Amino acid sequence: MIQLTEPQKQENQTYNHWQTHFQDRVVLVTGGSSGIGYGIAEKFVQAGAIVVVMGTNEERGWQAERALEKLAPDSHQRALFIHGDVTSSEDLERVITYIDERFGQLDVVVCSAGIGRKATLLETTLEDLDRLYRVNVQGAVMTVKTAAKLLQRSEGSVVLISSDAGILGESHAGAYSVTKAAVNMAGKMLALDLAVHGVRVNIVAPGDIAPGMRSMLNVGETVRPKDDYLSWSVPPVGRYGNAADVAGTVLFLASPEASFITGSILLVDGGMRAGFPTDITTAIPNERGIKHA
Repeated sequence: MIQLTEPQKQENQTYNHWQTHFQDRVVLVTGGSSGIGYGIAEKFVQAGAIVVVMGTNEERGWQAERALEKLAPDSHQRALFIHGDVTSSEDLERVITYIDERFGQLDVVVCSAGIGRKATLLETTLEDLDRLYRVNVQGAVMTVKTAAKLLQRSEGSVVLISSDAGILGESHAGAYSVTKAAVNMAGKMLALDLAVHGVRVNIVAPGDIAPGMRSMLNVGETVRPKDDYLSWSVPPVGRYGNAADVAGTVLFLASPEASFITGSILLVDGGMRAGFPTDITTAIPNERGIKHA
């Protein structure tokens, strides 16, 4: 039996509201062993869900499973790591079949597996472009496609993790921005396909999140290196985002409280994409020596 310390009990009590929606529900989180994906898995476990984490890094995956188990609100196993690659149709079939045979249901799928490359689109190699597409776009679509029949059985919910870069592109991550824009549209098309089967599909587009794509921390770490974010612009809300900010949004969209929401993109960026700053000259590097009026 897992022994919870008193502070953990108090923390878990704040999730009673979510437990009414997710107690004993089965959730698949791809890319759930680190970063935003782990934060999402963490919040689902605390809400009493059974969370299957799928990832390619076995060491990190087993570490995530052990850490998640310590957060369970009861003595039941709430976290399970399964090694698998979202670019492999065989791996996806194996994972979904395992979930069906062991649990007989799948209520929520969160597609959080993703990779990035720091390069303009013209600088991006064909190899990197192909890899980004296969993981970020094809991986998400094939995960939902493989899980579709099981999701229809429970009239479940899907949340795709995209990026604010897929809404307003970032030149230093050109191919990444393109693939995330594709994820946004893929989510809308999947929402149309699955609506008649009672399955909702929504997209969450995080901004600069730590831990996240731009700042990857190991499981259990909460502090990022100081020099990692000094160059980041501070969002209008006055702070940087964290994985819990994204996770709370995901739980809402996956819950019955969002039963009339499907095919939507929800930004979680602290207001960064709300508009240009008042003095745009302070926000755009003058790399070409252009004189501002």
